[in-house]
Amino acid sequence: MDKIMIALYLRLSNEDSDKEKSEDSNSISAQRVLLTKHTEELMQGQPYSITEFCDDGYSGTDFNRPGVQALIEAAKSGNINMIVVKDFSRFGRDYLEVGRFLEYIFPILQIRFVSVNDGYDSDDKFGTTGGMGVALKNLVYGMYSADLSKKVRSARDTRVRNGEFVGQFAPYGYRKNPENKHELLIDENVAWVIRKIFRMAADGISHTEIARQLNEAEIPTRYMYHKLKGDNFPDKQPHVKIKIWDNSSVKDIITDETYLGTMFWNRAKCGMDTNKKRVEQPREKWIIVENQHEALVSKEIFQKANDNIVGLDMSGRATGKKNLFFICGYCGKGLKLRNRKNDKYYCGSRTQQVKNDCQRINVAQKELEDAVLCQVRGMADMLIEARNNRKKAPKNDRKAVLETTIADSTKEEARWKDTKVRLYEQYKAGTVTREDYISRIEKGRVRLEELEQIKSEAQAELDSMQTVSVQEELPDKELAELSVLESFDKDRLKMLIDKVVVYGEDAIEIVWKVGNPFQAEITA
Repeated sequence: MDKIMIALYLRLSNEDSDKEKSEDSNSISAQRVLLTKHTEELMQGQPYSITEFCDDGYSGTDFNRPGVQALIEAAKSGNINMIVVKDFSRFGRDYLEVGRFLEYIFPILQIRFVSVNDGYDSDDKFGTTGGMGVALKNLVYGMYSADLSKKVRSARDTRVRNGEFVGQFAPYGYRKNPENKHELLIDENVAWVIRKIFRMAADGISHTEIARQLNEAEIPTRYMYHKLKGDNFPDKQPHVKIKIWDNSSVKDIITDETYLGTMFWNRAKCGMDTNKKRVEQPREKWIIVENQHEALVSKEIFQKANDNIVGLDMSGRATGKKNLFFICGYCGKGLKLRNRKNDKYYCGSRTQQVKNDCQRINVAQKELEDAVLCQVRGMADMLIEARNNRKKAPKNDRKAVLETTIADSTKEEARWKDTKVRLYEQYKAGTVTREDYISRIEKGRVRLEELEQIKSEAQAELDSMQTVSVQEELPDKELAELSVLESFDKDRLKMLIDKVVVYGEDAIEIVWKVGNPFQAEITA
């Protein structure tokens, strides 16, 4: 008799109780004992071998865990016959993803799935917790996870308002008090770097030149400083993963009021509601507590450093402010305007000793501005024409048709979810063959893709209608003036333009604040 290949999956997250408490039922060791014992009872003398997969310190809401990814790969390779977990939440708290594995992937791979505490065994055709029961249970886990995240954030917010530091790592220039991790102390090993940056900026030295000097002196950035100390600094956060100084990292320090002794929290969000992406928050949503730790610079130096944002270039010549209207098409940085004879827009990223693919953009000011001006006049003419056409055209109920299409597609998607549950229950009961189950599931998957496409196209058309309504807010007089505008006026051009991406003298891309003015007519 062949050995049954069994995988035990164990997970402990930072949200669970103290890991050091061995008696905790959630601990890795406790999970291992529980799963091993249950496996012995299930096998009842049958030959088997056990492979263990473990994730320690990972949230169940994210399936991008090394242990669970290794488990899935082993399953796909045919090296596993059965998976045993403590409960569904150990495997994952994303109920949709867990349901996908239980209802579709594992049955196709012919893998038996056992959840001990939930009394679930996919091999038991007469089980009492399959189908909709599993879906509902995982929905509860998902709701619990979201609720727990809110409670954790709320607790942290309260601590910050009480003057406690709750970040994982101290800001550059500070360290956590070894006796009180919620208190910040000055880190003299790098505090001098912060003071030096502020002094140079206050003296009128440009951010580019400051970055160049820091790199030349081999002074480590915050990221590299923690790496040198052996800290497990968060590599997954690109906004802090800066290995070499550039003008942006210098500016981030100069504008950071943390160095005045002020504590900030909630400056950015990153969680389930932002799809794990870092999203900057408006200042009114920040939690700000002043005079919570020793300042590294005085208010006078801070203000002077920020007043001299324009600064000087490496040759000592005056430069303009970073221009976020014109953007380098290669590195994404704002172009600067060189204020001298034959003025030109240029990208200064190559002057900061930063290794990138920037192509040293250097475009004559008049040629670039004239090209943009010409495009704006053309767009204004198109908007005026489209507006006149809409005024003449009879009203229709296209919007209602699109909204009905989206609603009907959503309802069909919901019906399919119920159908999947019933199909799975029939498959487990033996009333539907494996081949028929796979065939019907595949047809459902194809139909879901069709529905997503239908919804996407309908929503895009609705969005274009919304764009049209936004365009309508621009007065006829303003549009008429833009259509004959003779001089470059950035403030007025911003009514239509978000940014201009520059690739060279003959290659620019304008990102408009308005969509195709004729889109509604094309799709109607």
